[in-house]
Amino acid sequence: MNHTCKICSPFPPGLGRSESGGLSSDEAASNERVGNLRVTPLPAGFGRARAAVERLKLWENGRTLKIRFLDGNAAVQAKVQAIAREWEALANLKLEFVTSRSAQIRISFAEKGFSWSTVGTDAMTVSTNQATMNYGWLEPDTDTREYQRVVRHEFGHALGMIHEHQNPAAQGQIPWDKPKVYAYYAQQGWSKADVDFNLFEVYGEDSTNYTSFDPTSIMQYAIPDSLTIGSYAVGWNTAFSPIDVDFMKRQYPRAAPAMTELTPGQRVSAELATAGEVDEYHFRVPEAATYIMSTEGPTDAILTLHGPGDRGAMLTWDDDRGKGTNARIVRKLHPGEYWLTVRHKEPSDSGSYLVGIKKRQ
Repeated sequence: MNHTCKICSPFPPGLGRSESGGLSSDEAASNERVGNLRVTPLPAGFGRARAAVERLKLWENGRTLKIRFLDGNAAVQAKVQAIAREWEALANLKLEFVTSRSAQIRISFAEKGFSWSTVGTDAMTVSTNQATMNYGWLEPDTDTREYQRVVRHEFGHALGMIHEHQNPAAQGQIPWDKPKVYAYYAQQGWSKADVDFNLFEVYGEDSTNYTSFDPTSIMQYAIPDSLTIGSYAVGWNTAFSPIDVDFMKRQYPRAAPAMTELTPGQRVSAELATAGEVDEYHFRVPEAATYIMSTEGPTDAILTLHGPGDRGAMLTWDDDRGKGTNARIVRKLHPGEYWLTVRHKEPSDSGSYLVGIKKRQ
């Protein structure tokens, strides 16, 4: 029996674009969560500040995701549902299984031999009558550990996680014997391009959150010793690793506030309560003028301005042009809707701050 994940990609084979507007991957992500576009300062070059932009695929923190089975055996569906709900303890999301209403995640069992899922908000780019996730070998008598392995893995993708061996930090960590890998997966119907895409290519540092390489992650493929040079192997991971748990709690923190409305002239006290948290603010500009947006306090924060009218459009950002290590943006803005995001400069740190916006006199 084939126990590999086939093409866990943004657009699995045969799936179309969304019928509701034909959203691209980046459009779907930015429409869902303004924090999917983040900035990390890099060392300045030639006297100018530079930044890496992370384009993530996370769902809005705290939201309810509707899930619907398109087909399949009732007993298998029940087992998938029970294991999928384990993610609710890790991430600040609610999974609601529905039978007739529209759903963001749609599960099929029709493609036999392969299991895959779209990654996070990429599900919004798939036609509403087609699957965003497939389980190709689960049967009523399949071993429980196999259910745990594959369902935990695919729902990790559905919530925005990538394959661990494609983590940017995995570059050079796995001593692949590439000719043997190509030959092995060719027996399972994979082309050389499939292998490159699913195994060897790592994500860029500016396109995903990531930790140090974690071979015990639920998102890691098994790696037999026969496919590596020397003595290196990874078994079938069936449980969430401690890093999986910590990582997803930081991406969907329970302590994070909902998006806060800011009024020009107002200052708000807030806290980055967990490492990696991104606080989000919305404000409206009633008239064209120059506005000053800034943070105050002990936290070395990065402030990013988005808009107008488009949460995924980054206008500018600042690290420490304010007093001390505070951020300050001065910009002429035209009437419209804008967003601010605040994150700690050090991804592993947290802290309190004030944020506000005022019109320059």
